[in-house]
Amino acid sequence: MRLTVVGPNWHPLGEPYAGGMEAIVAATVAGLRRRGHIVRLYAAEGTPRDLADELVTYPGPPSLSDTALLNPHLPEPRFLADHHAFTAGVTDLLRRTDVDLVLNHSLHHLPLAFSPLMPAPMVTTLHTPPLPWMEHGASLAAPDCRYVAVSHAMARQWTTLHDVDVIPNGVDETLFRPGPGSGDLVWVGRITPEKGLPLAVRAARLAGRRLSIIGPVSDAVHFRHDVEPLLGGGIRYLGHLSHPQIREVLAHSGACLVTPRWDEPFGMVAAEAMMCATPVVALARGGLPEVIGRRGGIAVHDPGPAGDPGAALAAVVADALLLDRASVRADAVERLSFTAMLDAYEDLFAEMVQARAADRAPDHAPDRSGRSRRGRTAVM
Repeated sequence: MRLTVVGPNWHPLGEPYAGGMEAIVAATVAGLRRRGHIVRLYAAEGTPRDLADELVTYPGPPSLSDTALLNPHLPEPRFLADHHAFTAGVTDLLRRTDVDLVLNHSLHHLPLAFSPLMPAPMVTTLHTPPLPWMEHGASLAAPDCRYVAVSHAMARQWTTLHDVDVIPNGVDETLFRPGPGSGDLVWVGRITPEKGLPLAVRAARLAGRRLSIIGPVSDAVHFRHDVEPLLGGGIRYLGHLSHPQIREVLAHSGACLVTPRWDEPFGMVAAEAMMCATPVVALARGGLPEVIGRRGGIAVHDPGPAGDPGAALAAVVADALLLDRASVRADAVERLSFTAMLDAYEDLFAEMVQARAADRAPDHAPDRSGRSRRGRTAVM
C-alpha cells in the first residue's frame, strides 16, 4: 500500500528517542517499509531522511510582528507552533492523490477535522488520555475514520468515541533480546514529575538494591530539585541512551521499576524490559497491568497520597527477582511482539481500504451512518 503517516511534531523520530511515542512511530514506519509498503512520513525536523520513502518535515512558526506579539489574545507559543506545523502538514497532504491510507499518530485535531477531505481513509492511534482539541477534531472526522487505542484502559477513557479498536504497542524481539539479569534494578523513562522517579529511588533504597536510571531530562527543574540530590550510594544516572544501549542495561538487570504518578496509557518500557526477560515491578496505573499480565512481573496497587508507594514497591522486589526470566520473555513474545502489532495494523488497513472502495463503487449506495461499529481487539 501507499501509506501516509502523520507523526508527532515535538521531537525528531530518531535515536536517542525523546519518549515511547517517538520510538514506536519510528519503528512502525520502518516495519511497514520492510513489509513492502511505500511510506510518506510527516515528522519533526531532525528525523532521519532514510526512515521513510518520503519525509516531509513540519515547518517552524513564522516570526510575528511587534503588534501581533502585543495582542492580549495571543495564544501560547506551543499552541501557535503546533497549529502552524499541522496546518502546513495537512494542507500538503490534501494536495496528494497517491495515498491508499493515512495513519495518524499525531496529538493534534487538524488531521481529524480535515479527514473528510482527505484522499484516503484514516486511522488514528490514541497514545494518550483524551485531549480536548482531539475530541473536537474527532467530532468533525470522516464517518469511516477508525481509532486504535494502545490499551483497553486507554480505550475506556475515550468515551466520546464508539468501539475503539485496541492494538497494543509492539516490541522488536530481535532488538530487545533476553539477558542474564542480576540483582540490580533499572528505571527507564522521561525524567518528569508524572513518571515518579523519586519513588523508584526510594523503593530501591528500601529494598537494598542498586538502581540505574536512564532517560532524557525533560523537566530540568524537577531533575535538579527532586532527582539529583538522590543520586549516589548505589543510585546512578546513566543519561539519555539509544535503544541498543538501553537493551544492554535492561537485559543485565534483575527487575525494572515503573513508577507512574498518572494513568500510564501503555508502558513501553515495561514491554521492553519483559522482552529482555527482565521482570517488571510497577504501580498498577492505566495500561500497565495489561502489559505486565500474569507472568511479566508484579503490579502493585498504588496506595495514593496517604500511603507509601515506594515501600509497597520495595516489598515485592525480592519476589520479582525470583521470577523465571525465560517465562517472562516467552510471555512478552506471545503478547507484545512487534510482528503481532504490524499484523493487526495491516489487517485493519486492508479492511478500511476495501470498505472505502466498496462505498465508492457505482452500484453501492453510501451508508450515511459510516462504518459498522465493530471493534477490534489484539491479544494482550
